[in-house]
Amino acid sequence: MITARLNRLLKAYRIAKSLFGDANRGLALPGPVFRWCHKVRMAVWAEIDLVRRLIPHIRTANLKQEKTMAYRTEVNDAGESPSASSRRQDDKAMKDIISALQDGAHLRIHPKVRRAAIEGLPEKDARNGRTISAHRCKKLAKEGIILEVAMDRYAFNPDLELEAL
Repeated sequence: MITARLNRLLKAYRIAKSLFGDANRGLALPGPVFRWCHKVRMAVWAEIDLVRRLIPHIRTANLKQEKTMAYRTEVNDAGESPSASSRRQDDKAMKDIISALQDGAHLRIHPKVRRAAIEGLPEKDARNGRTISAHRCKKLAKEGIILEVAMDRYAFNPDLELEAL
């Protein structure tokens, strides 16, 4: 029976997850455990897809759900779009970012995360590591507040008059 195979796979997956935890704690060899867990996970998903295709009402419900999800915009729990929450976070961090740049720090845009982080301050400085979006960083460069000193690295514009801010 299909569900019996799925139950056996789920039991194997639970064992693999516990081994995964052991590997993270250093009690098991991580390489073989991670590979085995991945194989079991792929087998579980293949079996779930097989069961899903065999049950007609689940198949139509999933198709309807996929169609509705394709046109849906993502929002967080408060009903706020990602760009709005990113803008709000940037607004909150701007005072610390500008003061850190005035103290000689620089912004570096992380290539994968696409956020610009403050670098170059002493380790104990609370502003060290504060981030803004890469879009906000590029916007500040376009306005002339910061200058690109290296690839994806920005510093405060020394010619900028502080009264203009």
